[in-house]
Amino acid sequence: MTKVKILDSTPDEVLELTKVQSDDRCILTLYFPGDRVALEKAKCKLSELPEALLGQEGLTEDEQQHLNQSSQLWKTAVEETTLSSAVGWVAVVSWVTEEVWLMKLPATVEPAAYLDNSPFLFPAGRLLDDLESYAVVYADHTRAAIYLAALGSIQEEGRLRGDIKNHVRKGGWSQQRYERRRDKEIHHYCVDIITKLRELMESESIRRIALAGDRQLLRELENRMHAEMQKQVVCRMPMEGKKDPRDVFHETLAAAAEEEQREEVWLHNAIVNEHARGGKAVVGPQDTLAALHERRVRWLLVGDLVDVAFYRCGGCGEAGLGAAGTCSKCGEETYTQSAANEFLDLAFAGRSRVEFATGDLSDVQGVAALLRW
Repeated sequence: MTKVKILDSTPDEVLELTKVQSDDRCILTLYFPGDRVALEKAKCKLSELPEALLGQEGLTEDEQQHLNQSSQLWKTAVEETTLSSAVGWVAVVSWVTEEVWLMKLPATVEPAAYLDNSPFLFPAGRLLDDLESYAVVYADHTRAAIYLAALGSIQEEGRLRGDIKNHVRKGGWSQQRYERRRDKEIHHYCVDIITKLRELMESESIRRIALAGDRQLLRELENRMHAEMQKQVVCRMPMEGKKDPRDVFHETLAAAAEEEQREEVWLHNAIVNEHARGGKAVVGPQDTLAALHERRVRWLLVGDLVDVAFYRCGGCGEAGLGAAGTCSKCGEETYTQSAANEFLDLAFAGRSRVEFATGDLSDVQGVAALLRW
């Protein structure tokens, strides 16, 4: 019986997918847009995606058999599973265990298929990193809404009422008592918002916060956050009047993306400086690969590595840097493997944090890392 599992788009779930391994090239990875119209434009039926994309790849006889088995399992899964709304998907198919895993992506993707000994997750990992989930607080003195911005959309996670009284112009002790009461209302209102926000961030492993709404209330709110949460605020956007959640999402998305770019630049500079002084950093494929195998990598910075040759042997499983040829251990023919995907698998296995680079990494030969020791 086919087992179909829908995974959350989290680092822990990606880690689970990296554990799907085989001695043979029998693991099928599929990328496809969530919009069926986009698939039709690409002239691909979802159920026929594997054969349509891999049918002309010049597979060996064994690989063709693996593809046929995976394709049949995929057709069954498509017939039995109703997919929820999403802009993009990645699917992993293992006919050996009769399992299919599906994960939503935060952006639309072109149809693509890969057959290997493990899932090809580099494109998915990059999208989930570049479009990382973040929290949005949209608030004024009368109401507050907390949103989760993820997977290319925004959804409400909590709502609170404020009903904070306006300032008054009365004189004497009456005014002072009124202002003290108002300050107390604001304090409790802000504390309630922060509590709800913290719960969302912990449950969704969120690292970034966008604040939108009334300028004065946002200032009051941020002042009551603890120092660590204040560091996670990536933008403050004054917004007058009631805004549609989609408008809030689009206006805060750019700020979250800019923070992602700043983090990449910071990591790049930190690695270069640490390596220059002989500290806990490595650069280049050879040294980074060795550190990953030793599980010494705290934070990996990796690019596409399209010019880095990597091989794997289907006979004994030996793998390493270099062109495909004859395996030095067992004499079997090796095949070309994605270096970037191999580095990603090792990083997740070692619980390393991964930053996918979009900028130029030529000064570190395409890949580098900060080390734990």
